[in-house]
Amino acid sequence: MIDPESLTFEYRLRYRGFPGMEHVPRDYPMRWEVTVSAARPLAEPGREGEEEIQVGEAVVQVVPKAGMINLFVTTDGADPEMAHIAEMLTKERPDLVTEYLQDGGDLMVVSTLEILPEYRGDRMGYTILHAILETVGRSVDLVVAHAVPANSGNSPAEGTPKYEQAKSALKAYWQDFGFDEAAGEYLAFVKKRILE
Repeated sequence: MIDPESLTFEYRLRYRGFPGMEHVPRDYPMRWEVTVSAARPLAEPGREGEEEIQVGEAVVQVVPKAGMINLFVTTDGADPEMAHIAEMLTKERPDLVTEYLQDGGDLMVVSTLEILPEYRGDRMGYTILHAILETVGRSVDLVVAHAVPANSGNSPAEGTPKYEQAKSALKAYWQDFGFDEAAGEYLAFVKKRILE
């Protein structure tokens, strides 16, 4: 078990120019890559000290002032994930935009959040997402996640019974964190409700 206090978060953002609504679609969302590691004692007998081990990783995208822009125009097919979320928010759940983003609120999209299998448990995903919200997501009003297994070698193939089981478990896991169903496989929550 890893003590959450021993986690180290490394954030990476590459952004062209100054953030603002004048950016072309592919440059508008801020794409943060987060690597999570922890220190553990060296496993070799007779050696003292610690080594850094990777625990997980995440990718989140922050769309500044999402309610004041046309999400369709801004995403413009530059990123298929963002285009699907823009479609969901504008066609199926415009109430989320009106209620939480209309006055210039920021939108965060959790693109991936994966914990290495040997470090899963003890709500490690909650700890990591909470830390991300308290750092890069401080001004975010609405968070959206696509509740499907990550596209990695550890995940079951899409369409298989194991994939469907993993998808159901993932949805239940994030609903326990505080997400609600948005539409289809998307979940959403209002940040201020979670962090109060």
